[in-house]
Amino acid sequence: MKTTLLLLALANAALAAPTMTESITPEEIAARQKAPSPLAAIPQPAASTETGTVVHPEEQSIIKQSDILNDGQHWTLVPKGAVLHIPPAFTTRVGAKPVGTLLPWVEFLTVNRNWLFTEEVNIDNASGKTPLPPSRLEAWQKLKKVVVAVHLGGPISVRTQPPANSDPVASTR
Repeated sequence: MKTTLLLLALANAALAAPTMTESITPEEIAARQKAPSPLAAIPQPAASTETGTVVHPEEQSIIKQSDILNDGQHWTLVPKGAVLHIPPAFTTRVGAKPVGTLLPWVEFLTVNRNWLFTEEVNIDNASGKTPLPPSRLEAWQKLKKVVVAVHLGGPISVRTQPPANSDPVASTR
């Protein structure tokens, strides 16, 4: 019984309203409002001398940098160089004009698994440092599907020629 009363007393004290501190006077509020803001101490960036207009390069376009895969009802974009093999029966489905609904790569692949095949490549294969194994190239001939290079599930272009410059920074541009 004593334990119950002790617990109730502790619970009552814990659930009680917090004690009030001294109230702030209107003069103190006014003084705090007139004080400089702490944000004013942060240095501001220098004013730009440019006019602020954004210039977009005319020749760059996501469509121009991509191959279009189309099944007649849906289409998607993959980077140029991601399509590794096209059987003659599917030449009309690669590089065609977009018709229908644009789908993300994963959804398009799911809908068109019957004629699309993905080949997982590593970064060395994609950059051209390591060529794709000839056994894979032969297997694609027998597959009769469009083969798209992917890395971690997403389409990636594959450089077929090794880079002329061995400098990795220069070869990415």
